Amino acid sequence: MRGKAITVITAACAILLTASAMAQVTKVPGLSIKIGDEVSAVKAALHTNIEPEPLENSLPVGFGINPNAGKTILHLRSKGISVFFKKEIVESVKFDAPFADSIAGIKLGDSEKALRSVFGKPLKTPTVFGTNQSFLYVLDDAAYIRFDLNETDGVQTIYIQK
Repeated sequence: MRGKAITVITAACAILLTASAMAQVTKVPGLSIKIGDEVSAVKAALHTNIEPEPLENSLPVGFGINPNAGKTILHLRSKGISVFFKKEIVESVKFDAPFADSIAGIKLGDSEKALRSVFGKPLKTPTVFGTNQSFLYVLDDAAYIRFDLNETDGVQTIYIQK
């Protein structure tokens, strides 16, 4: 009996350590949720009763693979916040218009100059897609923060992701 109890305690500790190792470590100024939070904690922090919805398949029908299987999204359109879950655990967070608060010192609409003054040089040369550029920075040992911006309108979206 003692052996079973030790096995159960060891398994529980391993699960807790694994979950915390995957969680975002750094508290981001302006953000009340983080990578690794559960759905209930996110809903409470964002003051919503809306339930996450299944994330649609991003591949055409017939491929037989759905990379979004088991993933859900809580999209608060009026707040400009989208929270992406995998197995009811936050995997990433996206901020876009009309989100008006600052995240880690940057707001939507801020220029590249403002972004670089707060975060410095990005991890790699910004990725160009269409008229936007994507600037990636390390947030902490478990998460990245990405800013998508264009020259005309500044930062358009902010992502916090694994």
